[in-house]
Amino acid sequence: MTAARSVLVGALLFLLAGCGGDGPRDSAESGKGGWSIPAGTYGNVSEGGAGSDLRGFEMTLDRGSESGTVDFIECNDGCENVETRPLRRGLNGISFTLYRDGRTVDVLVNPAGKDAVELSLDQGTGLESHRLPRMGHEVGLAIAQGRTDGTAMPPAEVPTLPSSPPPLPSPTP
Repeated sequence: MTAARSVLVGALLFLLAGCGGDGPRDSAESGKGGWSIPAGTYGNVSEGGAGSDLRGFEMTLDRGSESGTVDFIECNDGCENVETRPLRRGLNGISFTLYRDGRTVDVLVNPAGKDAVELSLDQGTGLESHRLPRMGHEVGLAIAQGRTDGTAMPPAEVPTLPSSPPPLPSPTP
């Protein structure tokens, strides 16, 4: 009984040792040294099957993961309604909230290499995860804001690398 009690007390002390100290008090601060998302436009907007309809997601982070807001658009048979949303920083990435059909949709954005992000959201049909490579210029956002300059659309069904498994949600709100 005494040995079991010693092991239990030792395990408890071991767990409590990591709960204090001189580390950052804001849990989101602890991720700053381990990851970042470079500034740029990320997206997978391309022509749909009909050849003229645009489909996909696109977002611009003017200061990367240090941005205060994100310009976001979902193109579904065309690109309309750019949403500018405030960002929250978590342990593994950034997040923002959208409103779809009377419900709140949390969007998680995690780094997926140096030139891509992984966008995860649940729009009522289960968790979706999309790899968004960094783009040279805006496509969907430019169309929705009337800033087209005749640049070529990306080809339909651009092959992308396999998507990584969806990230775990951050335990911070």
